[in-house]
Amino acid sequence: MFDWAYKKRLKDDLEIWVSNGWVNPDGAALILKEQEQGDGRSRLPMVLAGIGMVCVALALFAFIAANWGVIPKAVKLVGIACLIVASHSLAALASKRGKRGIADLATGFATLVFVGGMALVGQIFHLPSDWAGGALLVCLGALVAAWITGSRASVAVAAVAAITWQVMREDFGEPGLLPGLVGLALLVAIFAHSVVYPARLSRWAAIVIFWVTYGRWFAETAEILRGGDDIVLAMALAGIGGVAALMVQLDPVADLFVKWSSDRPLRNHGHWMMARSLQDAGIMILCILLVVSLILVPEISDSLVSAGLLALPALVPLTLAVLLCVVGLVLSFKTTKALALFAAVGFALLAVLMPLTTLNVLLLSAFSLAALVGLCALGTWYNNRFWMLCAYLGLTAVALWLLEVTIGSLLGQSLFFLVAGVLLLGVALWLARVFRRSGQVKQSPENEEVLPT
Repeated sequence: MFDWAYKKRLKDDLEIWVSNGWVNPDGAALILKEQEQGDGRSRLPMVLAGIGMVCVALALFAFIAANWGVIPKAVKLVGIACLIVASHSLAALASKRGKRGIADLATGFATLVFVGGMALVGQIFHLPSDWAGGALLVCLGALVAAWITGSRASVAVAAVAAITWQVMREDFGEPGLLPGLVGLALLVAIFAHSVVYPARLSRWAAIVIFWVTYGRWFAETAEILRGGDDIVLAMALAGIGGVAALMVQLDPVADLFVKWSSDRPLRNHGHWMMARSLQDAGIMILCILLVVSLILVPEISDSLVSAGLLALPALVPLTLAVLLCVVGLVLSFKTTKALALFAAVGFALLAVLMPLTTLNVLLLSAFSLAALVGLCALGTWYNNRFWMLCAYLGLTAVALWLLEVTIGSLLGQSLFFLVAGVLLLGVALWLARVFRRSGQVKQSPENEEVLPT
């Protein structure tokens, strides 16, 4: 959707990079040529091949089901094993010849055959149905294939199976240490794979399984507490808001720590991409929470119970988020851009938690609007269009709700626009001052060695 804007920005950036000597003119010309020719068609064969792989696997399972009584048990088992071995052998051969796409498809096909084989073995030997146990076995098998071959398709299957296992295992309210440790191990394995073998599908699959794992912990704790909607809402605002703030702040704090320490380890491409995906997901969730805390929370509850903050799924992420915010603000005292990030995220978290102290509409709306404006300014400063889109959508939802539902009189509307106008003018003046001071510091030669890059 933003390809045209990206290409325009890339042309402007390349011109600056060439003038600074960071990119040579021939390399810039090749990059622009590649961008002009790249219209998505190069990925089309792999997309069609992936769909074809799934269709072939489904056709195989349908054929076996149609001839269930004719095919002997031994033939079924041997056939499944041979297909898995042959698919992995083809993947190894393709990988050896440098054809990573074919290797990934072959490994994905072997994983699908393994999934179908699990179900067929249960039917062959009339085993009792255990969907959760089957999903766990599928997840383990897919993870083994994914780590051995580096397959992105297999890790996606593992993530789906892990989500199925988390949802379908024993009832909520009966937490156990072993299932919790198993879930944590699966999460770490999927997350690590998406960093070592970076791909957008595996990164977002890892983020989804992270939220499902946290949701399982949250639901089990809420079931044990049995404190009603007021406590659960307080837990949700603090816990989900804290996790979202952690996702946004974790990488900037690590980056600042590296800058201020003597050791400067290099981050590879996978670490960088995962950090950016985590930040995108965190900003999106914060924007959603700002709208929810203003519009839905007062409709559901008349008075939130602050005791919900003491529950571990709320207390742990909220404490860590506040701690990271404080540490980030301290470490970024000479890095204005990072300082703005921690200030905006900290204020957004405060706005999300405002319903715990008051349900006054004017105060809640003022904090929500200020936080969304701050996130919008942050996205503009960081030139991140996804952050800007999330903040703009949140601002639109809040503004429409205030105008159409809450503020019915002309006096109320005038007060609303006055507060919004003063707020925006204040933010604009503050940003202008920050940018001016930042420009002066960068132009000062005696500060060139002090400022972290």
